[in-house]
Amino acid sequence: MSEPRPDVDSPWKDALERFFPACMALYFAEAYARIDWARGVEFLDKELQRIAPRGALGRRVVDKLAKVYLLDGGEIWVLVHLEVQGQPDAGFPERMFVYSYRLFDRYHRPVASFGILTDADPRWRPECYQQEVLGCRITMQFPIVKLQDFRCRWEELAASDNPFAALTMAHLLTQETARQPEQRLAAKLDAVRRLRRMGLSREDREELFRLVDWIMVLPEALQIEFDDTLMQEDETVPFVTSIERRATERGRQEGQALMLIRLLEQKFGPLEEALRSRVFASDEETLVRWLGQALKADRLEDVFA
Repeated sequence: MSEPRPDVDSPWKDALERFFPACMALYFAEAYARIDWARGVEFLDKELQRIAPRGALGRRVVDKLAKVYLLDGGEIWVLVHLEVQGQPDAGFPERMFVYSYRLFDRYHRPVASFGILTDADPRWRPECYQQEVLGCRITMQFPIVKLQDFRCRWEELAASDNPFAALTMAHLLTQETARQPEQRLAAKLDAVRRLRRMGLSREDREELFRLVDWIMVLPEALQIEFDDTLMQEDETVPFVTSIERRATERGRQEGQALMLIRLLEQKFGPLEEALRSRVFASDEETLVRWLGQALKADRLEDVFA
């Protein structure tokens, strides 16, 4: 059973936008305690794009720039640089430095940079950028958090109502169950059931469910089993909307597959089982394209060209 490749970009980007204070509280507690959260957070991603055009500084998975105020009355730009790649990046310290000096040069405001490292290498811990030549030295220290370190704090995460505790657990469980889809199904069910016990609003629980669901990718057959299991549990009401939406999408896709098969058999006769299986395994966009081609094609092979 093949395992889909997880999308690790958007879930973390959405999580930061939705639960930014919770992220800082769990990962960077000292900084969190100095920020006046009552004055709100303003995200400035467009400003970040201006100082770091895509591709100019190497591969960056998720970057967030937020404007916050300090409890002592000061104002600070907070750069949260999130790396969710699966291997260490030698260019990470330099990239943190470049972000910092470009932001300061553009806005002349203090900049605080934070690194969140989600890779599986416990030895990779870049916390400093340093350059020295002819007696001149530039050094930049920046706080980092290594999600692997939370493995020894599992009970703390499980007991926490912090949304980023649940996301951290989901991330670590996804790493632990790589190429073990049955184990991931069980872990995902446990993770989602834990969300019901968290002291969050219904809206936050629904969003957290969506993010955990996104991170802990399952093969299609096991995803259907996951949905069916939760639908049978009385307490899953906050999560039913997402599950029903997926069921509707699956039903629409199966209907398109049947429509295509009927059309092909009317024009070209009975289809081989391998071709029928290929049609049912295809995504909605592909089915729509094949349907359009089937209406015009004179030969069966032209439909799938």
